[in-house]
Amino acid sequence: MEKRVNSIVFRQLTYADFRHINKRGGEEAGGGGQSYIDFPTADIPLSDWFKFLGPNTGNGAGGRPQWDFTIQSFGLDLPKDLRIYQRRSASVSVAAQKIHSKRANRVPSWHPNNGFPDDYDPSTQNLVVYIVKTTDGEFWAGWFLQDQIPTTWIGNKSLSRMFIEEAGYIKLSQKAFIETTESQWPFYFNARTVSNEIPNEEDVETELVLEDTSPKLQELIDSDTQPAVKERVLKIRQRNNAIVKNLKQLYRGMCQITGDKLTFKKRNGELYSEVHHLIPLGENGSDSYANAIVVSPLIHRMLHYAEVSGLDLSKIADSKLKIQINGQDYEITWHPEHTRTVEDSLSE
Repeated sequence: MEKRVNSIVFRQLTYADFRHINKRGGEEAGGGGQSYIDFPTADIPLSDWFKFLGPNTGNGAGGRPQWDFTIQSFGLDLPKDLRIYQRRSASVSVAAQKIHSKRANRVPSWHPNNGFPDDYDPSTQNLVVYIVKTTDGEFWAGWFLQDQIPTTWIGNKSLSRMFIEEAGYIKLSQKAFIETTESQWPFYFNARTVSNEIPNEEDVETELVLEDTSPKLQELIDSDTQPAVKERVLKIRQRNNAIVKNLKQLYRGMCQITGDKLTFKKRNGELYSEVHHLIPLGENGSDSYANAIVVSPLIHRMLHYAEVSGLDLSKIADSKLKIQINGQDYEITWHPEHTRTVEDSLSE
């Protein structure tokens, strides 16, 4: 069955962890080994566990939170009641995963009887367990034994974290799906059912927040702060989506040059607008309020591709600046609070 993904938690098992949850009591001197799988809070803070699992269903030792819920396993029709709890300040743990224990409650997907490795070579192989939360509130467990994502598997930058980080929480910002009957790698991005092909309000809002925010004003300024650089195939500047969202709210979607002209209303009644950066990120422009203005889609394209002159922010007067686009006069108008950020950047 196709399900849409909300988020994922994952953990690369150390070989010591793997041995502990599989060995029999008395196999080694000093006890039978741990019964849990730890997820370090250094990699997944407790706040992310609340985002992932929701409000805790109870409290354990020291008043620390615990969650009891049902988990499904990819490729298996074996739902299981599971407990995840904060064992200590440094870790959140999946409880009762030691097979050879009276209280054993191994997640079926992670059991050797269902294809989970009964041994592996940690020097050449990487064993990862993960839990997927779907948008309808279900939890699904899976695993893989790979050092890097195979070319036959469908993935992206977010999912590739599972192959290179020790543990983590992934909140997907684009549509992704799982096929629950697939036990190996259930992820893909193009919906296979009609209902999932139809964008909902969340899809639309995500798309608008992430839309092109191109250029930026180098803090005009030469502040030492540069936008974060993320590596993909090329290095790109990571945009600050909070700036985009907050500026649109400040101007209620109106263009700072043409007001409510040259735009349209979205389904929710708000005006559609875009955020333009005066000096592009690719030209070392800063991702700051001082370098961003709210404009209609047409004006946005004109600012990118037409002949623009007069963009000298030091000449702003009474929160207005006259510019020319292809020889025609236009005027940018700033909200007083927004103007203040420009003035501050110029004085630095």
